[in-house]
Amino acid sequence: MAVRTVTGEISADRLGIVLPHEHAFIDLRKLVPEPQSISGRVLAQEKVHMGNLGVLQRNPYAVLDNALIEDENVIKQELLAFKKAGGSTIVDLTLRDIGRDPILLTGLSRELGLNIVAGCGYYIQASHPPDMEERTVEGIAEEMVAEIRFGMDGTAVKAGVIGEIGTSAVIHPDERKALLAAALAQQETGLGVHVHTDLWARQGLEVMRILTGEGVPPDKICINHVDVDIHLDYLRALLHAGAIIEFDNFGKEFYADRRHRSVLKGLFARDIDRVRTIKLLIDEGFAHQIMISTDVCLKTALRHYGGWGFDHMLTNIVPMLEDEGVTADEIEMLMRVNPARFLDDGRPPQSPAASESAEEARDAIH
Repeated sequence: MAVRTVTGEISADRLGIVLPHEHAFIDLRKLVPEPQSISGRVLAQEKVHMGNLGVLQRNPYAVLDNALIEDENVIKQELLAFKKAGGSTIVDLTLRDIGRDPILLTGLSRELGLNIVAGCGYYIQASHPPDMEERTVEGIAEEMVAEIRFGMDGTAVKAGVIGEIGTSAVIHPDERKALLAAALAQQETGLGVHVHTDLWARQGLEVMRILTGEGVPPDKICINHVDVDIHLDYLRALLHAGAIIEFDNFGKEFYADRRHRSVLKGLFARDIDRVRTIKLLIDEGFAHQIMISTDVCLKTALRHYGGWGFDHMLTNIVPMLEDEGVTADEIEMLMRVNPARFLDDGRPPQSPAASESAEEARDAIH
């Protein structure tokens, strides 16, 4: 029952309260379309400040600075608030081409006493490296397995989950390739697979067909972002297929009108809509297939910039769940039991001494 964190393997029962989908550091600026108007281009170059927070509630990508989280001191305070609220573990799904930094994550984990699990793989096609089209499924899978077994980005810091593998509104051939590679890596390592799906396209069933067709167990597949445009029939179909579904946009209640529909397409569900949908699905018997998180990927999601922060789930959403009749045991299932089961790779954890010996052996080889 082992989970790979950035500081080593631990038993799944030591994870405590988990945020299963977060980003301590991230840079999404290259994925934001350039504004068409002159005024839009001027606004895009501003920094996030009190004077543009209102605009960012209509279009969070109107200011490019909002798509960048890099201030280590700010993140320390934000994560410390989560820990003080009772949290123990975050899963950081930032991938290489959008700002992954294993060394920074390791430092945060050690300094704050938080478990951090890091992801591997490839995000949406717009972020892929230039040679992605030439790469093979097998080659991408080997890369993922190496990051899980030996370390990421030239370090000894290991990935502990696959993803978030990116898919667009129409799944690009290179995104399909990354999914197939993730399936091979999952078969070899036993890790769970997080899959980013377009917020409005409902591609989760196609993702399930691709991954389960390659042998991935349904309960090792987490379909992300199902809570922006909530469709109960779609959620039930995913659940009946055996997937884990993730309500991971808590704290984001945007509305992009026709002037601002570039990355976003319109209305985001409200937190109360998310909570009431979760309660309904729990009552239908699906409590063991739901995970919840905040997917912090914007400055304005952080307390420092006027948002709710990583502690939002514990500080605000847990009381809301309780108000709607979700029991303590059910909340425990959502925030502790389900993430632990998803992250567990099925192996007994190595002792620290065994882990150090394995690293010394790899150093001797190299």
